[in-house]
Amino acid sequence: MSATSKRSGSRTRLEQLIQTLRDEIVSGARAEGAYIPSELTLCEQFGLSKKTVRKGLDVLVNEGLLEKVPRIGARVTGAASSEPIVITFGYYPKLVREIRLQHMIESFNKLHGSIRVQAIPISHHYDQTLNTRRLQDDSLDVVTINAHDIEYFTQADDGTCPLEPLAPVGGIYPFLEQPFRADGGGLYALPFVFTPVILCYNKEHFHEKELPEPDSSWTWEDLRQAGHALSNGANRFGFYFHLPSGNRWPIFLLQNNVAFRTDGQGGYILNVPEAKEALRLCRDLVRDPKLFPVYLSENDSDAHALFLNRKVSMILCTYDSLNDFSSAPFVYDIAPIPSLREPKTLLGAIALAIPAHSAKKPEAKLFIDYMLSYQNQMDIRLNTLSIPSLKRAAEWVGDGEADRVLNRPYRFHMYRDIIPSFRFASELRLPTDHLLQMGQELKLYWSQLEDLDTILDQLEQKLSAPASKSQA
Repeated sequence: MSATSKRSGSRTRLEQLIQTLRDEIVSGARAEGAYIPSELTLCEQFGLSKKTVRKGLDVLVNEGLLEKVPRIGARVTGAASSEPIVITFGYYPKLVREIRLQHMIESFNKLHGSIRVQAIPISHHYDQTLNTRRLQDDSLDVVTINAHDIEYFTQADDGTCPLEPLAPVGGIYPFLEQPFRADGGGLYALPFVFTPVILCYNKEHFHEKELPEPDSSWTWEDLRQAGHALSNGANRFGFYFHLPSGNRWPIFLLQNNVAFRTDGQGGYILNVPEAKEALRLCRDLVRDPKLFPVYLSENDSDAHALFLNRKVSMILCTYDSLNDFSSAPFVYDIAPIPSLREPKTLLGAIALAIPAHSAKKPEAKLFIDYMLSYQNQMDIRLNTLSIPSLKRAAEWVGDGEADRVLNRPYRFHMYRDIIPSFRFASELRLPTDHLLQMGQELKLYWSQLEDLDTILDQLEQKLSAPASKSQA
């Protein structure tokens, strides 16, 4: 029997222990004030280790069904209410597909019978007004949050944060906590999954043209040359990505070591040589008729569709978007994105937070602890192409029978080698709303309707209004 099968059996017996004791307490079979059997007895009865039994008892303690008496045992404190405590969970809809979110919620509800999670989809698009309203609304007890959101909430003008401070969880990649800390060092969200931008390519197209596959030495010029060879100029092109995406075009700025400076009066200096060089390279790639198709994509999913339909040989995508390719009708693989001056890529991360107004913080924290547990993080690792934040789960390598994803790319574990290249957009030193506005204005440049100097100069003027605290 594999190690994974043994762990699965242990989880089943743990759930049986919890449910048996819970049913006995709720039904009155175990009276209030009575002591349950000793840990050793429960170990023998359910075939579990002492550590696992204690974990199960902790669940019932958190539910208010048991209390632990030092050096004596665990005592029944009373039957749970017939009505479970409902906590509301605001989640990004894409997580349903990317991490099997519904399965996780159902498993939590089954494990914690006195708590029920009600899932409410929320927008993952950056919108200050929308995001503020959703956290001030008292209907949410747990919420998914990304680096864009947290930047706004932790740098509010009044110095407050609408999120509850949280203690770090051991074992999570330390670099993931960076964007979720306030200036004072407080941690306001716990990283759940992360997703760097990578290059995804059709291996069959490369073999057909007898081309070497992409590797970490590639520059953008290497990509251009390979893309020309892969394109036929009609119904197949070498390279594509959704240009307006906020985690695509800024990569060129990062790779050219751009870090925008303030002008000392609340504005920003944008018209600098490093930025112009990076943006011109981006423009040259997307305007190359032998490389990049003229296709009006509306989002990253459109780029994925082109790739799946074999219309393009290479795309920029994120790790979590590989879930779209799990049933691809061809062999594909991944590589680091090509480099300019520095081998850098944008890193996205989704974290879990508790709104400060929540009246159900203990239950909300219990849910977050479950989502970040090794069991749950391993479920992500084994059943999806997303990367869990818990290092031990993310870097698990075991027997093939445990891996339930049929079309996992050969280089899936590549992300471990490119961790030094991970960067958050905050390295550009430009507030997110300014960066998004910059992307909107640059559409004129990419469409050859305005020159770059004019656009950057106009942007400097537009962004020179009195700075808020988040812009200082």
